[in-house]
Amino acid sequence: MTGKTPRRILATGARLVAGIAVSAACVAGAVIAVPAAWPTVAHTPASTTVRPVPGDTLLSCTGPFLALGRDAAAATRLSVAGTPTVTSGASAGSDLTATEIGVTGVDGAGTVPGFTGAPNDREPAQIAAAQSVKVTADDLSGFAASACRPPSMESWIVGGAGTTGSNDILLIANPGAVTATVTLTEYGSAGGTHSSEVVLPARTQSAVPLAAGSSGEASPVVKVSSDGAPVRAALQSSLIRALDPVGIDLQDAIAQPQKHLSLLGVRAVVGSADDDNASTAVRLLAPDADTTVTLQPRNAANGAKVGDPKTVKLTGGQVGSVNLSSLKPGLYAIDITASSPVVAAAWQTQGFSKGSDFAWMTPAPDITGSTAFAVADGPAPQLHLQNASDSAVTVQLAPASGGAMQNVALQPQGAATITVSQGTVYTLSSPTAVRAAVVYSAPGQLAGYPVWPADVAAAPITVYQR
Repeated sequence: MTGKTPRRILATGARLVAGIAVSAACVAGAVIAVPAAWPTVAHTPASTTVRPVPGDTLLSCTGPFLALGRDAAAATRLSVAGTPTVTSGASAGSDLTATEIGVTGVDGAGTVPGFTGAPNDREPAQIAAAQSVKVTADDLSGFAASACRPPSMESWIVGGAGTTGSNDILLIANPGAVTATVTLTEYGSAGGTHSSEVVLPARTQSAVPLAAGSSGEASPVVKVSSDGAPVRAALQSSLIRALDPVGIDLQDAIAQPQKHLSLLGVRAVVGSADDDNASTAVRLLAPDADTTVTLQPRNAANGAKVGDPKTVKLTGGQVGSVNLSSLKPGLYAIDITASSPVVAAAWQTQGFSKGSDFAWMTPAPDITGSTAFAVADGPAPQLHLQNASDSAVTVQLAPASGGAMQNVALQPQGAATITVSQGTVYTLSSPTAVRAAVVYSAPGQLAGYPVWPADVAAAPITVYQR
């Protein structure tokens, strides 16, 4: 018995060790075999790319030119000082329908003209409209022109003043069918902001004196944000010096801050070394961060650089200005490059005495493909074209109602000025990005506005089948 026990223990232990080893090997083999031996099944969901049908294009004009406080017994009352002439039309394949937008808080204003265009073959409507007005009165004098524009959820007004002698009015239109709540955020040269709200019913335009939020501010910038429905914002400006009227203007809003901007149609007329009375200047705001900005003037006739660039530093949220009155008389583009997004507009004036006029020019956006634009009635209208690319391009320009087509060759970063006919709608076509602005000039008359691309179609969407 005693001699057999160790042999049984050894035998049993050997079998246990062998069994454990075999089990471990099987487990290891199984683990290795699972990823190696099992087939992989992959499924790519079916998909297709569709392009949504764009909605109707809506254009809103600014309507009558307004006077503030003509009645001494009602200093805040608004009344009509001038009725504009409107030019409208559509490119071949697009239809334009006239509409009306009601006006609130203005004596005798009636309605503001608007236009709609339905998409054609999944492309946005190619419609355009613009207006102009000339006013000659004891308290208002000058010429103003502006393009009728689509509404947006956000825009910026860079111009005007809340100082003595300035009677500037924000025009906010809601061409849609839903009430909009609009927030106005005013920036100034000392920094800080002030906000207010305007509730705008459907299909109405409201007039808000700029001094209501920027009283005493010489260089305001206003951000217009809408909730509920997009709105169209514009600025009406007028100026009096020593009791004499010295100009009026209608100014477009800017879509959004950007790092690269081009101000076309900037006209230098008279020089001034006084920063407080600059004849040509650029107002700037970097709303979010401190920024370094470079401004390069270019000749409007060929795009050649004029002089050395100017570099300035902006404090975030604080409005700044650059005096360009040293420019020789002529027409220019001002290219702006910034390290952080900015908004900007150029001020230009014919002088500082009775019989002068002034205008603000806002950035001209890039245009690719075809777009329609209107040339409102006015003196000696010109189209300022700028090539936005580093390649030569030929731009085609033709009256939308039919007529001879004009080919304009632009060198890389080049420019040209072309005589156009007042009261006419044109189609502008370019295979690469270009910029354009309509400008007017005559004694006592100065105005201009950028050409905006046709309302952009919705981006393509990829739809997956699950």
